[in-house]
Amino acid sequence: MDKFIVHGGNKLFGKVKIQSAKNSALPLIAASVIAEGKTVIENCSKIRDVLIMCEIIRSIGGKAEFVGDRLFLDTTDVNSWRLPSSLTGEIRASLFMVGALICRFGYASIERPGGCKIGERPIDIHVDALRSLGVKVDEGEEIIFSGKNVNSGLITLRFPSVGATENAMMTALKGKGVTTIKNCAKEPEIVDLQNYLNLLGAKVKGAGSSIITVEGFNKKPSGEISFEPSPDRIELGTYLFALGAVGGELEIETKSFKNLDIVLKIFKDNACKIHIINDKIYNISISGRMRSFGKITTGPYPEFPTDLQPQLVACACSAKGVTAVEEKVFEKRFGYAQELKKFGANVDVYQNLCLVSQSVLHGANVVAGDLRGGASLLICALSAEGRSEISNAVHVDRGYYKIEEKLSALGAYVKRASY
Repeated sequence: MDKFIVHGGNKLFGKVKIQSAKNSALPLIAASVIAEGKTVIENCSKIRDVLIMCEIIRSIGGKAEFVGDRLFLDTTDVNSWRLPSSLTGEIRASLFMVGALICRFGYASIERPGGCKIGERPIDIHVDALRSLGVKVDEGEEIIFSGKNVNSGLITLRFPSVGATENAMMTALKGKGVTTIKNCAKEPEIVDLQNYLNLLGAKVKGAGSSIITVEGFNKKPSGEISFEPSPDRIELGTYLFALGAVGGELEIETKSFKNLDIVLKIFKDNACKIHIINDKIYNISISGRMRSFGKITTGPYPEFPTDLQPQLVACACSAKGVTAVEEKVFEKRFGYAQELKKFGANVDVYQNLCLVSQSVLHGANVVAGDLRGGASLLICALSAEGRSEISNAVHVDRGYYKIEEKLSALGAYVKRASY
């Protein structure tokens, strides 16, 4: 097991490279099964979740190898629609494989997927969507999806779930005719999946809106497909909130800010200065202490992302005034707050509402319980006085590649150690 050792108090200075979005790469790896050929995902991060998805591809007969930050996939010889429980139990993203396997084989088998314990994340939205297309679902110890005779039709999601939207898109490719999916998630990662599927010869329209239409393949391409997903807006937001907590100056490519307007506005309205250099680089500097963020409410895109809520709370611990954060996506997302209190953070949770006020932070030994909560502990440790240890670094590794090296390159004192 690894942990992070942090000595707080250092400001951040330097250039930050943001890689392709985790939440794009994972469904794209799954969708490569539909391609029945070679795919290259550009600027792909070697985070733990991506590596596990690569293992899943290999376990069913495919190939997945990194060359630098390019991920080479070859699913020509994928030969099984049953996913190994030893891998699917580790990450929730394994659920994306269902739609891809149904599209290719007409069947899929999976144990209930793992992932962060941040509240109820039922798969019934996925199941109901696929049943709307005629897929039969047997929910025993393993969940078996039978979709040999997928119908085109209408799917209305009762909640704009990202994963259910993506599974519905991939499954609908199996049907003949046009499928309409209503109340879709609008996240930019869904636009990435649409664009990839269209490279395969599908006709998918409407991603980024609440209605998506899907028409099956005309002809699958031969040769290798190269695709670069959107920049990881959650990774970028994490570095911005770290900067907000400790101050300093960062240079970040402007394209990385695509799809993160709501967070950028928070910084523009606060104590930071933003300049554009050569139309390609944002220079973001924070010299004084940030003000409180007022009232922030999480929600589906384009609202404030729930995956940045813990990082915002950690940053708010160093801001002047009181910040109120309302969580409307996952009811147990404030689980990390108890660990923040060990730093001396003034954080109070009332069901789905968190109140944060300016705090005098000191070093502490804490435990990361989930991916984004772990990132919030890192931010708090960076702004605390003294030495901190953050156990269970494996959770943070699921979404950030060698984050300790990136932060150290910016002037922070962050080391990785085994225990």
